Amino acid sequence: MGKSQPQLPLHNNQQLQNPNGSLLFLQCYPRIAQLCSFKFKCVFILLLSVSVSLFSVFSIFHFHHAKFEFDANDSIKSCATVQAYFKLGRPVSSLINQIKRLEYDINDEIGVPGAQVVILSIHECDTSNWTDVVFGVLSNPMNTPINPVSLSILRSSLVDLFTQSSNLTLTKSIFGVPSCFEILKFSGGITVIPKLSPPAWMLPQVLFSFTLHNNLHDIEDNFLELHNQLKSGLQLMPYESVFVQVTNEAGSTLDPPVTVQASVVSTIGNLESQRLKELAYQINGSSENLGLNNSVFDS
Repeated sequence: MGKSQPQLPLHNNQQLQNPNGSLLFLQCYPRIAQLCSFKFKCVFILLLSVSVSLFSVFSIFHFHHAKFEFDANDSIKSCATVQAYFKLGRPVSSLINQIKRLEYDINDEIGVPGAQVVILSIHECDTSNWTDVVFGVLSNPMNTPINPVSLSILRSSLVDLFTQSSNLTLTKSIFGVPSCFEILKFSGGITVIPKLSPPAWMLPQVLFSFTLHNNLHDIEDNFLELHNQLKSGLQLMPYESVFVQVTNEAGSTLDPPVTVQASVVSTIGNLESQRLKELAYQINGSSENLGLNNSVFDS
């Protein structure tokens, strides 16, 4: 008889008959390792890409803010004894290359002999796509003071812009229409005659004065209320009225305090001596600035 077919060991049989067994796992292990390695590389590259992207975004954001603003040298700012502020409805990025043009336009509007307009700062405003602009007026040449006549004309021009008696006109296609004009500093102080008052040369002699811890902007905005409260506090006759002029010694429309100088006029002629005495008694006997509303006018 022939030899019988040799029998394979039992465990070998099981390996061949069970394709899902350990032998198959051992055969697939290199592929699984390769797959895991591939996935790790993908995750690593993905994380690296995200990190680079975030760094780029941060860099661009930082670059944007670092580039799109302007500040003049401190030496120039300190020399500008006249400074003013306004807003433009344009983003900083569109203005940063137009500084010379902006200086030219402002100088064309309010320029005076022996002086030059310089932009001191351009910063992003709190409101989106709006820009805060601060400019100064320097003597030209810088080592000489602005002559008194030019300074007087400049003071009148800036006060007119603040009270909106005139407008600051710039190249509209580039800068739009300026708004919120304020005077920040003017050597020698500034005096504002609010609306509804006659010109300074027509005002009669100052009858009395007092100090308020408000700024010129507050007085301008609330002048009608101030006028009515003064008229009531002085107990004026129907044919009498009060006129005021308001001064800030630092030359700022935003910084307190202010000095209010008041005059009383009559439509039927000059005030008689007896009437002046009555008004003086009323003023001296009044407590805290003629009874002005302290919630509005801080005495």
